[in-house]
Amino acid sequence: MKLFAISVLVLSLTVPGFANDKKPKVEEEPVVFGITNQNSACVIFREYTEKNTKFWGVAVSQSRTSALEVLETQNYDLPQKKWVGQEGADELMRLAVKDRVKYLKIPEKYTPGQLDKARAACKETVAASPAD
Repeated sequence: MKLFAISVLVLSLTVPGFANDKKPKVEEEPVVFGITNQNSACVIFREYTEKNTKFWGVAVSQSRTSALEVLETQNYDLPQKKWVGQEGADELMRLAVKDRVKYLKIPEKYTPGQLDKARAACKETVAASPAD
């Protein structure tokens, strides 16, 4: 009987430990770039990885490139909706300086909370920009 009680006690103390092994996932904050102060517009992007696969006879070549897709804009019309690689990033920075645009990027698989945080960050800075 004592052996049974001890085994039940040991089992009850170890089983909850296995359930707690998974750590809660921390929600990433939106990443800000472009003109962060005194901006007149804001764009929210979804960041993802674009895959490019090429077949060369019997060989296969695959490359991955970082890309941004426009989700929302505030006070700005961005004609292109997808920006790929370093060339796209360079063009976005040129536009940011020229038009005083703040950019926010959120992960590919974003939560509604992350999108809401990005929206709030956009409204906050655009509203706080000085009056002309």
